[in-house]
Amino acid sequence: MSEKKNDFAKQIERLDVIVDKVSSDALPLDESLKLYEEGIQIIKELEEALQAAEQKVEEIISTKGK
Repeated sequence: MSEKKNDFAKQIERLDVIVDKVSSDALPLDESLKLYEEGIQIIKELEEALQAAEQKVEEIISTKGK
């Protein structure tokens, strides 16, 4: 589980770097688009991880409540 946590944290850090670069640097259009695309992919992966965690929590709650 800690490996997943580390991956999640690393993805958040990478997304933060992408946001900083795109918002502060005068990047060439092609590089900005590549970073944007990478950021969108990271967001999708993070959302999936959060949904999986939420589902697991709901399963734990429902089995504890029975």
